[in-house]
Amino acid sequence: MLEVHDIHRSFGGIKAVEGVSLNVEKGRIVGLIGTNGAGKTTLFNVVSGYLGADAGRVTFEGADLLGAPPYQIAKRGMVRTFQTPTGFPRMTVLENLLVFLRDNDTSIAPALFRRRISGSISAEDSKLAGEVLELFGLSEKRDVWVQDLGAPELKMLEFARATMASPKIMLLDEPAAGVNLALLDSLVDTIFQLRDDGMTFLIVDHNLGFICRICDYIYAMADGQVICEGEPDHVINDKAVIDCYIGSAGTDQ
Repeated sequence: MLEVHDIHRSFGGIKAVEGVSLNVEKGRIVGLIGTNGAGKTTLFNVVSGYLGADAGRVTFEGADLLGAPPYQIAKRGMVRTFQTPTGFPRMTVLENLLVFLRDNDTSIAPALFRRRISGSISAEDSKLAGEVLELFGLSEKRDVWVQDLGAPELKMLEFARATMASPKIMLLDEPAAGVNLALLDSLVDTIFQLRDDGMTFLIVDHNLGFICRICDYIYAMADGQVICEGEPDHVINDKAVIDCYIGSAGTDQ
């Protein structure tokens, strides 16, 4: 479904991503791990259209994505979240969800204001929003302003908004960061349910326990390069990964 081939991206003299390749097959949950500065977020930004690449190729369902703006990539069915949740603080949880419907205009203004009046929400959109709210445990928060949500709820809303776009593949950036253990179990169940419903995932996270629990396949990065790839047991037992990652940041996982 997604092929990332030999991507290079530098910032001045710093090589943030140097020759990274990875593949994500349809229906799989693929993880991307590495310590701070490994190049994971830069790679995510290139794949999702927020950064250009100095060299390489990104294809999604056979179509070349490099150079396409993020909204076009999202329209094709590849949607991402961000490590720091974003949104519209003085809009309700429900209104935030409706902004992210896949059939919205590419201009944000119509998407923001066309559905502010409840009577303009179609029965189909309302049904989808209700299902997503329930899936993410946000039903009781539907009419709460986003600025009044707690950090864990903001994290779930970020994921829920992306789900509203009905993506074929979801790129999750640190979904487990700041999430308590009880909510983490719910997050895992939600990802599995969406995968069972046909969604594919590429997930960046520092929580090795979380990544190994949900992923079919893992890529480990260090210094802008992939140092190991394979099934979870293989990757976490690889000497290079232990030396670079687990030995410093993952000993408590």
